[in-house]
Amino acid sequence: MTTLEFATLVRRKTKTNTTSYTDPNLLVDANLMKDEIAVKIQKVRKDIFNIPALDDLVLNQREYAFPSDVLNNIVNLEIMFSTGGDYIPAVNLARRHYLDSLQESKIVAGFSNLEPRYFIRRQAIYILSGAITAVTDGIRLVYNSFPANLANLTGTTDLSIDPSTTTHGFPREFHELWARRVAIEYKSVNSMPLSETEKRYDIDLDKALEEFSEVDLSRNIVGSLPSSSQRGDDGFNY
Repeated sequence: MTTLEFATLVRRKTKTNTTSYTDPNLLVDANLMKDEIAVKIQKVRKDIFNIPALDDLVLNQREYAFPSDVLNNIVNLEIMFSTGGDYIPAVNLARRHYLDSLQESKIVAGFSNLEPRYFIRRQAIYILSGAITAVTDGIRLVYNSFPANLANLTGTTDLSIDPSTTTHGFPREFHELWARRVAIEYKSVNSMPLSETEKRYDIDLDKALEEFSEVDLSRNIVGSLPSSSQRGDDGFNY
C-alpha cells in the first residue's frame, strides 16, 4: 500500500474527504498510530527495527559524536582495534561508576582492548579501552530506529519500502490494521460508531502479531556513517 492508497483507505473507512479529514490532521493521527503499532511489533520481534552502522576509529580519539536518536537507542556496540582484527563487544558503563579522571594514561592503565567499555556524554560515546589507533570501520553499532514518519499523503512508493539506509518502512502485514487504527481514532474523536471490522481491531492485531512473530522476515539495513574526520559535532548526516 502506498501513502496515497493509505489515505484513500482511511477516508473511505471514515466516510471523509480532504476537507473533512485534512491531510495535516490525518498525518498527525497516522504517525501517532504508526508508533503505537510499532511498539507492539517490536515486542514480538525485538530486532525488526534495528539498524547496523559503521564508523571509523581515529588515532588517539576516544569521543565520537552521534545523533541523539542513535545514542538513545543503542542495542550494542563493537570495536575493532586493529585493521583486520575481530570486533570486540563494548559494555556500557555509567559515568558515575568510573570515578577516576579521563587522563589518557589512567584510561589505558585501567582498561584494555579485550574488554572495552563506553559511556555516553555530550551527544557522543566515550570509549574506555587500551590505546586507540586509526581503523577504518573500527566502530560497529546497532541501534533501534522506528519506522519513518509519513511526510505527505501523496507518495506512490509502497509503505513497506525503507525510505533510506537509516530509516525503516512499515511492515506490509500491518498496513490495513494501521489504516483501521487511524479510522478508529478519527471516529472516537468525532463520536462516530465503529464498524464491525473496527470493533475486531484488537483481535485482528493480536493475530497478525502472533503470525508475524513466527516468520523469519528479519531485516538487515546497514547505515553508512560518515568518517569522523568528515563530520562535525552533530554526527552523521542522513
